[in-house]
Amino acid sequence: MGQSLKENILERLEQLPEPALREVLDFIEFISRKVVEQEEPLLAVAGILSGSSLSAEEIERELYGDREATP
Repeated sequence: MGQSLKENILERLEQLPEPALREVLDFIEFISRKVVEQEEPLLAVAGILSGSSLSAEEIERELYGDREATP
């Protein structure tokens, strides 16, 4: 029986040099954030709120994107 996907990934990771591992980790973190943001759009805004304040319109844009206003 073949290896599981996770085992295959781990085997390939062991062959990579340290700089490439950093890139892989960055990519994994990117994907993890993307998944969380898709599951809970409010969490995407929460990180932004720790910095400068946002207007209600900016929060709406972060949560729902740039939608054209309907008349």
